[in-house]
Amino acid sequence: MFKKLFKSLKDNVEDLSKDLINDHLHATTNKTQQPHEFQGGIDMQKVFENGAASVGMKTPGSFTEDPNDPTLQPVHGITLFDYAAGASKIGEGCSPNQVCERLGIERPIWDEAKTIWNNRMRDDRTYNVVNVYTHYFGKVKEHPILADLVPDQAPATDVPEGVAKENLARLASDKHYFFEIQGALEAAYANGIDGAQWLIDELGLTVSQVNGAGTQYMNDFNTIAQMIHYQEQKKAEYGQQFAKQNGTSGIADDIEF
Repeated sequence: MFKKLFKSLKDNVEDLSKDLINDHLHATTNKTQQPHEFQGGIDMQKVFENGAASVGMKTPGSFTEDPNDPTLQPVHGITLFDYAAGASKIGEGCSPNQVCERLGIERPIWDEAKTIWNNRMRDDRTYNVVNVYTHYFGKVKEHPILADLVPDQAPATDVPEGVAKENLARLASDKHYFFEIQGALEAAYANGIDGAQWLIDELGLTVSQVNGAGTQYMNDFNTIAQMIHYQEQKKAEYGQQFAKQNGTSGIADDIEF
């Protein structure tokens, strides 16, 4: 369920970013400038924050953690940080029972907390709760209890562990690589390929690990504005590759002119 919520938020972020970029492009005197050539003259973070605020949306830069906010209160003692970190660990391959055992709770408590937290995110039209969740999802390494939890049975892959760690480090340090992989994921699903399994097979990583590595990029709308068109370019490139692999590309696609 959260995947749908996160995709909805991500789509809203990207759509609003694109609209804001285009608005500013039309407002400039340099009509030949392209969106992917945007430079530091405009603070897209500020522009986006203002645009999001105008439609009542919270963003990764404007979410609030009011201790009196009923939508952020712990559920059966499980805080949103607990839930986000636990979900991240499950995404890495840990079982829910592993997470419950480490947190010292029974499985039914986790399941009910999961339902309630997901409902809160679903019902919050301001996206404040899902932004707080996303913030903590990217800070799993700082969770006091779950940080060092490792899967009993990690997803099977032929990628050596050392290479997988290098891929993860590169995702966190190279924004072009991160957005390339995001484009590849979108292209995979668009071509009927299981993107999550593709990541495991090609990078030795789970979707949770990939998204967690790129939290700093997705929280910076200057970066998003700069990289949106690069991601679309890579999506198209991988889309052609996947289509050929699946035998769904057109005849003209295989002709070199």
